[in-house]
Amino acid sequence: MEISGYPHYENVCSNILKFYLDPTNEHGLNDLVLNSLLHLIDINFQFDTEFEQIDIFREHRTINDNRLDLLILTENYAIGIENKIFHHLHNDLTDYKNTVKSYCYNSRKPIYIVLSLNKLTTNEEMEKVNENDFVNVTYEQVFQNIKQNIGRHLNSSNISYINHLTDFIKSIENLTPKTMENKVLWTFFKNNTETIQELTVSFNEYKNSLYQKIYQLNDTLPLNEFAPTVDRQWIYEGCCLVHDYTINSKYKLAIDTSIDISGWKIQLFGRNSQSTDFIFNVMCKDNDFLPQPFDSYERGERLIYQKFDTDIDMSTVAKTLTDLLKRIENYKQRTDDHNVILHGF
Repeated sequence: MEISGYPHYENVCSNILKFYLDPTNEHGLNDLVLNSLLHLIDINFQFDTEFEQIDIFREHRTINDNRLDLLILTENYAIGIENKIFHHLHNDLTDYKNTVKSYCYNSRKPIYIVLSLNKLTTNEEMEKVNENDFVNVTYEQVFQNIKQNIGRHLNSSNISYINHLTDFIKSIENLTPKTMENKVLWTFFKNNTETIQELTVSFNEYKNSLYQKIYQLNDTLPLNEFAPTVDRQWIYEGCCLVHDYTINSKYKLAIDTSIDISGWKIQLFGRNSQSTDFIFNVMCKDNDFLPQPFDSYERGERLIYQKFDTDIDMSTVAKTLTDLLKRIENYKQRTDDHNVILHGF
């Protein structure tokens, strides 16, 4: 990109982003770049690469005949992105916001982003961003997430497109002034290369050993015994065991049992806003469903059912998860029986 002379051109960067943000494109990196961006705004953002459709538009015509750099539409989200490398934020963010909101039907949630090389700092820019519910995200933040998670995608990706993405990241990073702190850190890396490489290998081996526990957990929970009415039991990105249920024939409920270096986490959530409302306002308020009062659980858009340290015996995790599965199975059976009695089907 630097040889071509175009690394600072916003249109070029937006075209590259459009390609990598689409999980269905031939780069083979799945939803890596999409999640690396969206998780900075909404940690619960999810895109089902197998069942969801995604549409990404460049230079999208707005209500007031302006041009929005990127518009992303998924089943659950409408996302507007204004891309800023060096230029002043003079854009009509109110028009952009109204345009994105116009696509928020069928329970779509709007997300508004100004993606910039450096953090916006002027009062004028910050007022404009805040007044229109935009979130300012820097390329550095997105690239940090990409670097942290790209290892999971290396086996399935196209090496040529990884090289192109690396070139893009490096070119953008070269536009950012290097700080003295970075120079000190890079000197440390240079002087401790062998030790760092050994630590990196050992750290990756440790993470892989944790992820193996997910497969072991999956093997200990045969569907017929523990989740006979589950829609699907599957493993997401090698680190999360997922159980998908349908309640009352329309509400989509999911359980994520995940592990990373911080420990185990079992979470309960809805696949869309309608399902989330039902789970939190009806299902979890049922006295016979949760073992503890609903208000005692940590929650945002997800309810954290239980946390464990990484060193805990996996049988404890399995016992807690099977208890939750049993509660869901019982709740599902009760509501299904009630519908039969009430409606005769």
